[in-house]
Amino acid sequence: MRRFLTLTTALLCLLVVDFAAAHGERAQQPGLRMRTVHWVDLDIYPLDIQVGETLTVRGKFIPSRFWPEHMSSIEDTAFLNVGVPGPAFLRIDSRVNGVPMIRSTSFEVGKLYEYEMTLRARSPGRYHVHPVISVEGAGPIIGNGLWVEVGGSQAGFQAPVTTLLGDVIDLETYGLNNVLAWSALWFILGLSWFGYWLTKCPIIIPRFRRVQELGPARADEILTPNDRRAGALFFTVTFLLITGGYFWAEERWPITTPLQTGKIDVPPRGLANEHIQVRVKDARYRIPGRSFRLELTVTNLGSSPVQVGEFTTATVRFLNAALIDVAPRDSHDLVARDSLRVEGGAVPPGATRTLVLYAEDALWETQRLTTLIYDPDSRFAGLLHFLDAEGQRTLVEVGGPMIPKFS
Repeated sequence: MRRFLTLTTALLCLLVVDFAAAHGERAQQPGLRMRTVHWVDLDIYPLDIQVGETLTVRGKFIPSRFWPEHMSSIEDTAFLNVGVPGPAFLRIDSRVNGVPMIRSTSFEVGKLYEYEMTLRARSPGRYHVHPVISVEGAGPIIGNGLWVEVGGSQAGFQAPVTTLLGDVIDLETYGLNNVLAWSALWFILGLSWFGYWLTKCPIIIPRFRRVQELGPARADEILTPNDRRAGALFFTVTFLLITGGYFWAEERWPITTPLQTGKIDVPPRGLANEHIQVRVKDARYRIPGRSFRLELTVTNLGSSPVQVGEFTTATVRFLNAALIDVAPRDSHDLVARDSLRVEGGAVPPGATRTLVLYAEDALWETQRLTTLIYDPDSRFAGLLHFLDAEGQRTLVEVGGPMIPKFS
C-alpha cells in the first residue's frame, strides 16, 4: 500500500510539473484574464532555433476598460517582460510602440499598443514562450504563448556586451569568481558562528527554559565571558569584511551607474472604432453546453457593411469560420476554429441591428474559464473583431455582467 501511494504521488508531481511548465496562465482567475489585458496578433518566430540564435516575440495588446477595481491599475506602473521557465533566453531588445522598454511605464486602458521583443536562446530545451506585463501591486498578466524548440548545447555560450567605458565583457561569466568567493566566505563565517554555539550543547530547550526561569531582565546571565568574546570577534570580522569589501569595490570599479528607477512614457495608438458602436444587451453562459451567448446592439456609422469574425477573451480566440479560418500553430495554441456562431448577419452602413453571438467550445472548460460563475463579481470582457467588405478589421471591446445558466 505504501509503495502504491508513493508511486501515485510521484506521478501526480510529474503531472503538476508539466502543467505548470506549459500553462501558468491557466492558474489565473478567469475574471483577471478576461478583464485585464487583451492580447491579439501574437507572432513568435522562428519556432525552431539553436542556442545563440535570436527569437522574435511580437503582437498587440489592449488594457481593458473593464479593469477590476480591486486590482492595482496598469495606468500606474507596469513593465513588459517575457515568460519562460527559467533563464532560457537573453532579452536583447524590447519595445512598445517603438519606445525602448528598459524601464517601467504605464499603459492607458482602452488603447492599442504594439510590442516587439528580441531574445537570444541560451539553453537547449522546449519552452512555452509568453509575453507578460507585470503590474506593480497586481503581479504578472500572462498572454498567450507558443512552443519553441531550442537545439544545440549551452557549452561555450557567450553573451558579450560593451560597457560605457569601451570594455568588452561576457555576461555569462562576468563577476562569477567574485560571487563564488564572497558566497564561500560568508558561508564559512556563518558556519563557524553556528559551530561555536554547537559546542555549548545542549543549546535549545535547556537554555530556553533557563531564560524563562531568569526572566527577561536577567537573561544575559547565561552568557559566559567566552561567549561575549566570541560575539565580539565575529562582529569585528563581519564589520571588517563589509568595510574592506566596500573600499575594495570602490577602488576596483570607481565608475558606476545606479539602477534606473524612473518611468518612461509610451504614446498609445488609439483604436479606430468610432464608426462601430456596440451595446451589450445580455450575456449568459450555459454550463451544460459550454456555450457563451452574447446579445448585442450594433450601430454601423461607417460606409461599408461589417460582420463579426472573431471574439477574443482570456487569450482564447473563438472564430467565425465563414470569415476567418486560422489553424492552431501548435497543440496548445488557443484557437477555437468554427466555434463562433453569429445570428443577425452583416450590419449595413447607417443601420442598427441586434446580433446574437454563440461562442461554443471545450476551451471554456479546459482553460478553467467556467469558474467565472463562482466569482463575487461575475463580469466578462472581450474583443470583437469586425470585418468590413474589404476585409479591414476593427477591434471593439465589450464587457459587462454575465449570468450563468444551469440548464
